[in-house]
Amino acid sequence: MGRKAVVRQDVSCPSCGSHHVVKCGRPLGRQRYLCRDCGRYFLGDATYHSKKLREEALKMYANGMSMRAISRVLNVPLGTVFTWIKRYGGQRYKELAEGRTIAKVVDEMFTYYLFRNTRVFHKWIFTCFVYTTLGLYLVFSVGDRDASAFDEIKCYVPEGGRWVSDDYNLYFWLKNHTVVSPVNPNGSFHSSIRDKLGRFKRATKAVNRSLEMVKYSLALVLWDKRLIPEFIT
Repeated sequence: MGRKAVVRQDVSCPSCGSHHVVKCGRPLGRQRYLCRDCGRYFLGDATYHSKKLREEALKMYANGMSMRAISRVLNVPLGTVFTWIKRYGGQRYKELAEGRTIAKVVDEMFTYYLFRNTRVFHKWIFTCFVYTTLGLYLVFSVGDRDASAFDEIKCYVPEGGRWVSDDYNLYFWLKNHTVVSPVNPNGSFHSSIRDKLGRFKRATKAVNRSLEMVKYSLALVLWDKRLIPEFIT
């Protein structure tokens, strides 16, 4: 006949809200549960944050607030805010849209980077707007102002369409290439990035210590600008 279904009114699944949960071991002395409806494991004494709170935190970060300020305003641990930025920014960084490519508009901007010996120098952010028959999306890479950083862009953008750039010599080897000088269409986007995120301000006090956080921060700005789809789960 099998065991009867267990319904616990005192415990609910943080993912789907179901009370159809069962005990499933005690790793490190903490009671773990299994949701019979969605299959998620969770700890009974852990704090789980709602989708709305996570989305609010990421929107605040993408509009200029620091992680410490978000932590204070939302009463969320600083480490949790940092984890959300890495997790969801990382997801968006790896996603690309599909569709026939019409044009690829590329440009670069610098940001200050703090090396281990406290020496400050530039890292460069290459941005590429990809215009397709299904809409517009943006690909970017972070590194030195050389071919290796730009090669990362070329790995992710599809074939076809024409390249549009300024007259920086790195782009001269592109096929089907149009030069737009001296103003590149990406310039307004770069200005917006510097306005929204403190880590990209044009001041030596605004420096980056992690290239991963540069990438993930940019991904969240793109999400906030609707250049990539919804992704908070």
